[in-house]
Amino acid sequence: MSPTTRIPWHSGSHAINGFDQFCREWRPSREDAPPVLALHGSLTQSGMWIALAEMVATVRMMCPDQRGFGRSGDPGTDACADFAADALALARRSFAARYVVMGHSFACAIALETALRDEGRVAAVVLVDPVVRVGPAPAAAPPPSPPASFASLEEAARHFRATEEGDWSDAALGHLVRDIMIRDEASGRWRFPYTPARLARLRAFAASSASDYDLLAKAKGTRVPVLVFRGGASKRFPVAAEVPFLSTFPTTAELVQCPASGHFPTATEPGIVVAALKPFLARVG
Repeated sequence: MSPTTRIPWHSGSHAINGFDQFCREWRPSREDAPPVLALHGSLTQSGMWIALAEMVATVRMMCPDQRGFGRSGDPGTDACADFAADALALARRSFAARYVVMGHSFACAIALETALRDEGRVAAVVLVDPVVRVGPAPAAAPPPSPPASFASLEEAARHFRATEEGDWSDAALGHLVRDIMIRDEASGRWRFPYTPARLARLRAFAASSASDYDLLAKAKGTRVPVLVFRGGASKRFPVAAEVPFLSTFPTTAELVQCPASGHFPTATEPGIVVAALKPFLARVG
């Protein structure tokens, strides 16, 4: 590598809203669309966006570890408003002009909340397999607790293949696991990018009467362009939820199906995602 070669990935921590937040930033030498603030879901961390950013190539992407996930601190609160405040603070310090906010899974509500709070600067919203329920939540036994750690990334990949729907190639699964799991230096074992207590606390709040994660209510107020990706085999965003969800937006929301995917279309069918995302970003820019 020559001394003048620009390294697109930059990472580091900064103080924000009372805790230290870790961020990865993809800084391409050429940008052909507004920058993207990418918010990971509750099972991952900022590393989930690495492969997508590199495939999109010419779009700047700011990818934080959200509070309590990955390498970021945990200030102890779980409200969508708090996550959105973190996103807004990061956007204000990082982007001089308009930007796009993108969320995966539970972070789709955070992305919409961010857009509602920063209407003058958010150019568009991208939602990757949001969690959309149709009808009352089913009464079901809680899922079994996953292993606390894994001896190898291959063992972690087998766990993901057994617990996540969709058609996973070995390469896609290996890439995702490598990008999101965290290695304990003392033991050499691999762990999830969150603690079981942190995830349980978030899910308990989201299911409580105090929850502010009402995705449909946030969609009703969203007036910027919206691009939605749905995994064809997704259990979190079933096909029956498509029309009720999309019709909630006051403007037309564009839906892209990733037919072989479950909850992680950016990992399992990144080609479909990139083919729709790049022209969408160019249009809203």
